Amino acid sequence: MFVKTEYRMERIDFSDILYVEGQGGYLKIVSSQSKIMTLQSFKNLECRLPRSKFMRVHKSYVVSLDKIDSIERNKIRIGEQMIPIGMSYRDQFFKDLKSKE
Repeated sequence: MFVKTEYRMERIDFSDILYVEGQGGYLKIVSSQSKIMTLQSFKNLECRLPRSKFMRVHKSYVVSLDKIDSIERNKIRIGEQMIPIGMSYRDQFFKDLKSKE
């Protein structure tokens, strides 16, 4: 997919995305290769990401399911990053995770 960052359109492969973090009106897309800031809404981005590979786990985070290293209580570890699982997303996250086993 292509995302607008500064004055250019940058290509990001879905398979490279580790997670997406909301920061105010911006989204930080963290991939295995880079961190890209883009001005778009979570709703817009969620529509573009394949639902089978990505899940919203918090009001400020979308994670790549195949990049999850571990789940510890209400936090997801992806590499060195700990990502919180929001209360309103928790039940659906664990339900969907169980169905993918």
